[in-house]
Amino acid sequence: MFSVLGRKILFAIATILILFWLFFVWWSVREQEKFYIQQMRREAQAIYHYIVLTREWISSRGGIFVKEGEKFVKITPSHFTKELAQFAAPHNLPFTFKVAVINTKNPSHMPDEFEKEAILHFQKRGEEEYWKLYQKKQNPVFKYAAPLRFQNVCFNCHTDIKNYQPPACISVSLTATPFLKELKKNYYSLIISSITITLLIFFTLCWLIKYLILNPLNKFIIAAREIEKGNFNIRVKLKTSDEWEKLSVCFNQMLDSLTKQQERLEEKVREATKELYQAYSELKRTEKFRSEFFSNITHELKTPVTAIKGTIELIERKGTADRKHLEIIKKNIEKLSKMIKDLLDYSKIESGQIELLKKRNNIIEAIEDAIFLVSPLSQQKNIKIILKSERDVWASFDYEKIQQVLSNLLTNAIKFSPPNSQIIIKVSEDENEVQVSIEDFGPGIPPEEREKVFQKFYRVSKDKREGIGLGLAICKGIIEAHGGRIWVEEPPHPGCIFHFTLPKGDGDGRESQDTHHRRRQ
Repeated sequence: MFSVLGRKILFAIATILILFWLFFVWWSVREQEKFYIQQMRREAQAIYHYIVLTREWISSRGGIFVKEGEKFVKITPSHFTKELAQFAAPHNLPFTFKVAVINTKNPSHMPDEFEKEAILHFQKRGEEEYWKLYQKKQNPVFKYAAPLRFQNVCFNCHTDIKNYQPPACISVSLTATPFLKELKKNYYSLIISSITITLLIFFTLCWLIKYLILNPLNKFIIAAREIEKGNFNIRVKLKTSDEWEKLSVCFNQMLDSLTKQQERLEEKVREATKELYQAYSELKRTEKFRSEFFSNITHELKTPVTAIKGTIELIERKGTADRKHLEIIKKNIEKLSKMIKDLLDYSKIESGQIELLKKRNNIIEAIEDAIFLVSPLSQQKNIKIILKSERDVWASFDYEKIQQVLSNLLTNAIKFSPPNSQIIIKVSEDENEVQVSIEDFGPGIPPEEREKVFQKFYRVSKDKREGIGLGLAICKGIIEAHGGRIWVEEPPHPGCIFHFTLPKGDGDGRESQDTHHRRRQ
């Protein structure tokens, strides 16, 4: 039996295959109908050209003489066509033909409704052919017509009507029954073969999904349930030589790390986890308590941070602790401190309590300050940050908040950029707004994830580093609070470009004096 996820995937695949099958059958039927109509048109066209060629040959000879009894009678192309049509009628041929002329008194040349339509069509549009398929139950007929035009050789017989083109056509009627029977036969073959292939694809995909996706996933689900019960000795063993095996290795390593951490901070982690889980459960039940969740988790995280800091200070005074453990505790403190700051910032943004001290500032100075702040990170990887702007650009914004946005974007760009590469910052402006672009040459962001990177707690699938996924969400909140926009694009090379805009505005009408001395060359 398939799981809920498996049933959803199978339903999606079945829907896609059915829609594709319906479209394929509709398209194939339509194309086959076009093909057989074109076949009938070419066959009728060949008969038409043969008749025209014969008439021109007779005209080029000034008519031909045929023997009737003891006499020889001159036959013109017109008489030849009429008599040939009459001669062919009793022979039960699959086609008939006729010369039709408007306003003629000769009954053998009088046009029927189709021929009248064709002649009017030629006169109005100047086209060279006209056809229709009449779907009669007993005897379906394909009718084809093309203009009857006088050529130079025709004046050998019609010397008195030079430069005259009669409103006439040559029509050919084909029996469409053989074509339609073949078309119907192809319909059945097409439907049966397409259904067989579609079912084969469907069951093959079912087997592949179950074997390659659902079975490994179920092992992780079982392990997750055991961990939920408190059993940290469970391990996932997969020998698939693909991403699932890599994930199982990372999963097992994570469990090893959790077990060691559990021995060291069991009581505090249990208490913090319980309260965090309760706060998270409340958050899932209703959107009403979202802000309360951020406040609670912030206060709960401050308690272990304060305790760990006090312990470190005591151990450092005594001088008897293991330096390796001290470094681990210090790193955890830094991580927790950053988490608290991000949670506090995002809590203010989400609750609408963010305060902006907007003044008329120089965005170039803010960028240069942000570059200076992240320079230790860029120097570690020998990454060159290039600012492309030949003049100052002014806008109304909160200097510290925009500097936080720039620092976050530059920090992300540095983390994902390869060593010895560069990061390019461009600034442009128009009458209403300023646009800043930060371009890196890292692995980039998959197209399906570009709209999600600004969501809270979301991390790009390629990001294996620490963090809780609030950096870009905070950037988005700050920029939108200023009335601007932020988005990400794919450059022509590997990497990504983050853009954000700020309205120029007027602020309080004064230039920020305290930022003028910050500019670093």
